[in-house]
This record gives sequence, C-alpha cells and structure tokens, in this order.
Amino acid sequence: MNIFRFEMRRNFRTFLIWTISIALFVGYMLSVYQTSFAGAGKGMEEFMKMFPESMRKAFGMDRLDLTTLLGYFGTEVHCMILLFGAMYAALLSSSLLSKEENDKTVEFLLARPITRTEMVTQKLMAFVAYVVLFIGATWGTSYVAMEVYVKSVYDARAFWLLGGMTLLAILAVACLGFLGSVFVTRNRAVYSASLGFVLGLYALQIVADISEKARFLRYVTPFKWASAADILPTGKVDAVYLGITVAVIALSVAGSYVAYGRKDITV
Repeated sequence: MNIFRFEMRRNFRTFLIWTISIALFVGYMLSVYQTSFAGAGKGMEEFMKMFPESMRKAFGMDRLDLTTLLGYFGTEVHCMILLFGAMYAALLSSSLLSKEENDKTVEFLLARPITRTEMVTQKLMAFVAYVVLFIGATWGTSYVAMEVYVKSVYDARAFWLLGGMTLLAILAVACLGFLGSVFVTRNRAVYSASLGFVLGLYALQIVADISEKARFLRYVTPFKWASAADILPTGKVDAVYLGITVAVIALSVAGSYVAYGRKDITV
C-alpha cells in the first residue's frame, strides 16, 4: 500500500494554496524594491532611526541595510517565507499521524500488510517532499524576481546559504510537529497547538534578539538558526546553529519512530 503517494495527492491542494500565496507575495515585494528602496541612501537611514532600537533589533534592521537588495530581502521577504513556511510545515506534519486516529482510519491501515515503521516512513517522506518543494518554489521565485526586477549585484553565495538554512529550520519545525502528532489525536487540538508552537518560537527569536539576558534563547528557536540578519552580512552559517538544526531533525525523527512503535493506538 503506497501511503506516500496517497498523502501527496491528499495534500496537494493545500500545498498549492500556501505556495502560490507566498510566491505571489515574494514576487510583489521584490518588484517594488527598485522603485521604493534602491538608492534611497541617507534618507532611508534617517527614516530607520525613527523606529525604536528594540524594533530594529527584533527584525534585523540594525544589521541589514534596506537600501541593498539582500538587506531588503532579508528584512521584508525572508521573514515571511520562514514564518509562513514554518506554519505550513507544522500544520502538515502534525496532522499526518493524528488524522488517522481522529478519522478512525488507523485500524484499516494497520490491518493492511504494512508495519508501523513503514507507515511512519512513508508519511515522513510525504511532508519532507512537500517542505522541499515549498522552499524550492518560493526560493526559486525569489531568485527569478531578483534577476528580473532588480538590476543589482548581490552575494549569491550568501543568498543560497540562507536558503539552505531556511529549509533545514523549517524541516526542524516540521519534524517536531510530526513527533508531537504521535501524542495528540484530535485534529482541532493538533492545528491549534501547531500554530501556537510556531508563533511561540517566533516570539522567542524576537526576545533573544532584543534582550541580552535572553540570548540563550537563540539556541532554542529555529527562527534564529536561519536568521537573515546573521547569515547575509557575513555570508556564513554558524556551525553551532547548523549542528543544533541537524540534531533536532534527527532526534525528532528517531523519537517519532520509537514513540509510535510503542503507542497504544486508539481505534
């Protein structure tokens, strides 16, 4: 029984809605850069000083220059790709296991010639595939829009490094959501918890950037691991953040297999 193919078909419409919406947003935001921000120079600097320092730190405006292409992308575009991508990934991954018990279809699945490990693997493959496709589509749209609308030189290496870390950070959120779905069986509760979880992680990133006393929170939230304000100015990925991201993905996946294998299934 090919659960992977079934999940790809079942979630295709949702994928299109999220991806097309974000891609259109990306295309529009980059289309206005050339006329509204490029070459603004000192006028933009004076305008930015009107914002409170805490706000500039929270959104990376203290380290990114809005008059440069990558600075504008990191401040105005990337944050939305990361935030809404994490929401989409969490909602998708957290529902894949829980919906079987919520819809009373898990008994049918487990009666088929398939083990729990195989079922988890195929559902895992489904959300990983959709997350990769989502980032591929939105990041590809960003690249094309930057090439078409903007006549500016930028650090392509830093741009693609940020894309890679964005993919890993969103996958980490998705894997945590997948692990959480093992323990929550009601779809309504899963969706509420997933959105609350993502927004909570986003809030932690803001706190970590604003408060020196809360700097330790940067190791807790994936939004900090793929921060445009950290990666774009230096063109480098922090090895610690990369290691944490990979560890979270690996431990969440391993935990999902172990927990679901031992779980008493509600039928």
